[in-house]
Amino acid sequence: MSREADNWLKDGAEGFLRRIGLGQGDRVLDFGARNGAYAFPAARVVGKTGRVYAADKDKGALQKTKRRARSAGIENLHAVHVPDGGPVPVPKGSVDVVLLYDILHGGYFPEAAQRVRLLRRLRRTLKPGGLLSCHLTHVRQFGLTYRQLLGEIREVGFVLEGESRRTLIHDDRLVRDRVFRFRKPRRERRGGNRHRRRSE
Repeated sequence: MSREADNWLKDGAEGFLRRIGLGQGDRVLDFGARNGAYAFPAARVVGKTGRVYAADKDKGALQKTKRRARSAGIENLHAVHVPDGGPVPVPKGSVDVVLLYDILHGGYFPEAAQRVRLLRRLRRTLKPGGLLSCHLTHVRQFGLTYRQLLGEIREVGFVLEGESRRTLIHDDRLVRDRVFRFRKPRRERRGGNRHRRRSE
């Protein structure tokens, strides 16, 4: 990691997370947490009354996260293993914020159906009114567009509240990029469910 990125993690990451919507007492799911670049500052932001789930498919990375949290005396960070295509072992409707950074692209999920399934699983973990903060990366590299990916997120029932340009970590480097803010509606649309039952 560059010295610039390392300094940002020490001095800027918590401010970034507060600006995107994290607060004390929140429960946060960092999906694709890797080395914990966001999970560890998130644990400090939410405090002792909050909880952070650092979820990843890499068991080795999760073991390092556990050791690092233990040595730092961080008790509100929990490493969670999520195998490829598997369920997210977090209680349904228990999470205030999902961080989805540098994950939703063709390198990990080449098919739209795979991305939509993931988004549905993440949506289940969120409370009504919960926040999905999304950093879309490698978009053109895999033949996708922002419009397509944002459409897939809306397809599963998220509402786009807006976007902002933020300084954040990507591939261990400091970048300035677009961060999208989605919300899970507080109430489900009953009309859509009724229509689905009639057509089945």
